[in-house]
Amino acid sequence: MNLSTLLAFGTTEIVLVSVFGAILIGLIVYLCFVPMKNWFTALFSGAYIPTFKLVGIKNRKLDVNAIVEAYVMAKKGKHGIKLAQIESLVLSGGDAKAVIGALNFAKHSNLNLSFDLASAIELSSHNVMQVVSDAINTRVVTIENVSGYAIDKVEVIANINISVKLKMEKYVDGLGLEELKTTIASCIMENIVKAESHQTLLKEPNKYLLSNIDFRAVTAKSMYTILDINVGGVQTGRDINAEIELRAIEKEKLYAQIEAERNKHAEEMKELRQRTKTEEIKGQLIEAEKGIPLAITQAIKEGRFSIMDYYKLMNLQADTAMRKAFVSDKKADDDEEEF
Repeated sequence: MNLSTLLAFGTTEIVLVSVFGAILIGLIVYLCFVPMKNWFTALFSGAYIPTFKLVGIKNRKLDVNAIVEAYVMAKKGKHGIKLAQIESLVLSGGDAKAVIGALNFAKHSNLNLSFDLASAIELSSHNVMQVVSDAINTRVVTIENVSGYAIDKVEVIANINISVKLKMEKYVDGLGLEELKTTIASCIMENIVKAESHQTLLKEPNKYLLSNIDFRAVTAKSMYTILDINVGGVQTGRDINAEIELRAIEKEKLYAQIEAERNKHAEEMKELRQRTKTEEIKGQLIEAEKGIPLAITQAIKEGRFSIMDYYKLMNLQADTAMRKAFVSDKKADDDEEEF
């Protein structure tokens, strides 16, 4: 073996080692980007996922764990769902694990549910498990305080219990539970308004409150089917007739108070006028009494009235005053003896 042969052989080994080293380094670098834990999880669960797909999921900043777990659940449940479908659901903001769990729940309960419909439910409500549960199990809801006035003007208040089950085929375009409750409440209010007497509604509420309601027509556009409906309780509220009577009584009472105040004011005015008149008479009397001494003096000067006549007049006034005082004292003594 000559020198050229040795050099050629050495160059070949160097090239091979370089190529192998480059491949090894590239593989190590590639594996650094591969979520190996998720890859092994999928591999040993019978849901193999190529590493380049895991790298793509990671690069799109999606939840690799959630996607892998959902794909494993789909494989075990034999739903025939592709990895790309799960990726699209997660990319849209849906919970893939919840959707697959709902599909498993529906399958075990013999409920026909597709992945597309389950995904649409999850994206619209984010509560796909509850929706599937409502479609499988009967749900009881209550419409509270449905009220109206009967023809006799008495308010009737009722609570309605409804047993419903969700129709999956009407979930996307059907009316919701609140719309169904509103429709039924409107029908019951109409029956209350048509009733002649509130007593009739209280005696047989189920017969009269739930009559004339076409439940097939009510649920035709709804996503729920009514399985049973009954009146949970009924009671009376406001009585318009009683309120009108009470207002009339209060009005009469107010009028009586106004009349009493008016009469009182009239009596006070009458008393005031009498007092004013008395004061005027007293004033006139005082004025007249002021002129008596002058008249007596003038009469004495003219000789029509003597000094003796004046003294006799004064004695008469004194005697009269004494008699009045004596009578007043005696009357006071008699009143004290009576007590």
